[in-house]
Amino acid sequence: MRFAALIILGALSLGGNFLFVNWSTPLKDAVTIRVPGLEEPVAECLGAGKQARVRFEVRLCRRRSVWLDHCQSPRSEMHHVEYDGITESYRVVSDRFGDTEDPTAVGVPSRDQAVREVLVSHRLSVPFLEREEVGLSRQSEAYISVRTIFRCIGSSSRTFAHLSRFLTFGLLNVVESVSDWHDFSLEPEAGGQGVVDQEEIR
Repeated sequence: MRFAALIILGALSLGGNFLFVNWSTPLKDAVTIRVPGLEEPVAECLGAGKQARVRFEVRLCRRRSVWLDHCQSPRSEMHHVEYDGITESYRVVSDRFGDTEDPTAVGVPSRDQAVREVLVSHRLSVPFLEREEVGLSRQSEAYISVRTIFRCIGSSSRTFAHLSRFLTFGLLNVVESVSDWHDFSLEPEAGGQGVVDQEEIR
């Protein structure tokens, strides 16, 4: 298993600083997730006049020494962005599944700003990740695991994607890009850097 403090980069699957997780509040009861490693593909997708979709999958886990790690079912959050020719702006829609909030939609004037917005999950509650296992996040072996699924809608049909995957023995999917799981410790590790507040990385 790979572990890092919340500010430290997880495994690099696309090169560069792919994904960061930081505390959102002084109480350390929510996190913000940023995926700068997807900025280029999302910008290229929008530049081609297509819709970019980014799905965040986040789960709370606990390390176990004698068995596989115990993980709650992931919570999912879907973001998508596309250009609106009527308003001449980008429309960013975010929906966190399983919460009580309705999806949000905002108009963003610039492509760069739209790319940044679609690649951030704001203030994800840690108790929300615990599901029915209250107190899991306070255990010393607890960590957050995150992965992303990126799709550029319109690049090709799903049938073609499945065919391409079959012909390349599963090594290529021309529609979806799925990252590895990136693991971030909730507690400072021995000799390592602890969790930092959001303000400290600006």
